[in-house]
Amino acid sequence: MGHGTKKSSITSVFRKRVIELQERARLWSLAFKNGDGYFKWSVPDEAKEPLDVPSLHVPAWERNEINQKYSVDVMGDPESPGTVGDIYSLKIQADFLAVEERAYRTRHASLPRASAIAHGRLSGHGAGSVFSEILISAQEAAAKGAEHSGK
Repeated sequence: MGHGTKKSSITSVFRKRVIELQERARLWSLAFKNGDGYFKWSVPDEAKEPLDVPSLHVPAWERNEINQKYSVDVMGDPESPGTVGDIYSLKIQADFLAVEERAYRTRHASLPRASAIAHGRLSGHGAGSVFSEILISAQEAAAKGAEHSGK
């Protein structure tokens, strides 16, 4: 794939979201610096009604163009593939928009939905899968460091 032809570009949806977030961060920074004003909740200018669940992502987090470029333009023709850079760029754009949309949906979740989400996550963490692995990883890193230092 590294020898393909560049086929990706920055989509207008992604560019708009990044520019909007950058501007909001600048304004929040000034409010902190000057000690005045208030922080507007970060909601995309184009965001729809949070209860319109099926189409909430349109147009603020619409990823169809990105998915099309990825699946058709970059990966669709084995004889004329895109580049690894195309894959990376499109994945960053799609994942960024998806994560922001997911956060927005979670902020507006009903109490039963929020409880279900939290329960599943906390149940998994409580089983030891995530935190015990972090502990083991830290212990193994320290042990390996001691092996290599000879002390």
